[in-house]
Amino acid sequence: MLLRPGVSELGDRRLGLTGYLVIDRVAGGLCAGGLRFGETVSSEGLQRLARLMTLKFGVMGMEIGGAKAGIVGRRGGVGDAALLRRMAELLKPYLEAGYLLAEDLGTNGADVVALYRHAGVNPAAVARARTSGGVLPPDVLAGPPPSAVLAGEFARDLAGIGVAEAVITAADVLGLPLDGLTVAIQGFGTVGSATARRLAAVGVPIVAVADEEVTVMDPRGLEVDDVDQARDLRGRICRERLHRSVTTLSSRDWYRLPVQVLIPAAVEDAIGLRDLPRLGSRLRLVVEAANCPVTPEAEAPLERSGVAIVPDFVANAGSAVGLGLLATGQVRSPTEIAAECCRRIASATRRILGNELPGDTVRQRATALAGLAEIDRGPTAIG
Repeated sequence: MLLRPGVSELGDRRLGLTGYLVIDRVAGGLCAGGLRFGETVSSEGLQRLARLMTLKFGVMGMEIGGAKAGIVGRRGGVGDAALLRRMAELLKPYLEAGYLLAEDLGTNGADVVALYRHAGVNPAAVARARTSGGVLPPDVLAGPPPSAVLAGEFARDLAGIGVAEAVITAADVLGLPLDGLTVAIQGFGTVGSATARRLAAVGVPIVAVADEEVTVMDPRGLEVDDVDQARDLRGRICRERLHRSVTTLSSRDWYRLPVQVLIPAAVEDAIGLRDLPRLGSRLRLVVEAANCPVTPEAEAPLERSGVAIVPDFVANAGSAVGLGLLATGQVRSPTEIAAECCRRIASATRRILGNELPGDTVRQRATALAGLAEIDRGPTAIG
């Protein structure tokens, strides 16, 4: 099979399976993207996400195209295993041809390992066969899928570490000292919490965190570990479990606070045109940890008001870059993966916030960078 851009419907009426694979682009013989499993999965939504994957790989200077797969249905049923096995069978020709599968909403690393095993495909070997000059070490070829190496806490931390790197780099470009920077984060799930931990580790106060119900705030800076241990698996913060006193506000108050940096890390369209007059007067930077958290209509006016933006496909590219680096054999260890992801995200952030690329908005400049794929690709150390 030759991979081509387009939407493939993958279904099985007997099992009640409705699924899709969307390929936005094939580059270097490869495309990559996660498998979603949820009631809101649609071919239209997957197309949007597949394009974001293409932009992530492009802006990070990686010769891999974007893709996204999905199963429509509620995760957690007794028939999940059968649906995933059947999806593995339907995806097998695409996996063999160069589609690299990863976990996504509704799936995890164990699902990915099981799917590859059921399909009988070694993704590292597939990647090696399709990348020119890509020589993978034997331990990678013999080990679990690259996406499984990125499973669990490391993958989640990698995404957050990348977002934090975008914040740190953008602050430097804008001349904002880290010791005086204040941050509010919407969403305290895996990415939001990892971002908060990394920023707190370098001395940046996290003033407020919002979940789907409330915003918790402390102008001195929240104790990130305290908030982290008080959250459930969905990122909801149980205020009764907090050891330190906090101020509780509405869930919509997170972006109205007098902070310099907003990090929307939860849902799409979190900040729209009508929200712009309500933004805090000290705001200088928005770093998009979620996919499409600022509406297209709001991005340009927000920039014109003097607020810099680091777009989603730059800021949250960490996991995608890690998958690509592993699959193509450019790194081996978690330390190397994190270091190279940070280097590429920092490089991209500096370039799009400068004036060297075409485009009136930062998203236009980042898209141009993705198309040019001219990010400095300095040597990656492999110890």
